[in-house]
Amino acid sequence: MKFFNYLVNVGRGQTEIIVLNSYGVLKFLHVLSVVIWVGGVAGLSVVMWRVRNERNREALAVLLRQASSYGERVAGPASFIVLLTGPMMVGMAHIGFGTFWVLWGFAGLTAHFWIGATALRRRTSALMQLASGGSGDDTAILVAARRLWSAQLIYLAIMAAVVAAMVLKPTL
Repeated sequence: MKFFNYLVNVGRGQTEIIVLNSYGVLKFLHVLSVVIWVGGVAGLSVVMWRVRNERNREALAVLLRQASSYGERVAGPASFIVLLTGPMMVGMAHIGFGTFWVLWGFAGLTAHFWIGATALRRRTSALMQLASGGSGDDTAILVAARRLWSAQLIYLAIMAAVVAAMVLKPTL
């Protein structure tokens, strides 16, 4: 389905017709959702690490609440849009669901749902409880923050590997 055509000047007096179709719209939504999801999680992870180093319990507790809210209200729905648009594009382009990079994408989404729903959520909650306590052991906060940071790094490394597979499209 074609939405509209437009001309683009490609240089030396030549023009090219660009067609915007449903595949292009899906790809735009797919990429935008990945940027919002993975970029937001990466940015919040770095900010959280920096705030933890400040040893400001109140600021850390507020940031953890906001990060949890972002995960539930923004990153989660964005990842769901990725899950919807990806298979639609694979079907439209007749790529095949057995293609290595497509399978890698599904494996990455599975890891996202599993790690996000278990390790990241539990570790964020544990750190939030420690940070929300008026006083207490700073060592416990540091240990909990390191555990969360470790899980975030693993999560982000998996997401980076999926993004690389989507861009490079390797085959075996």
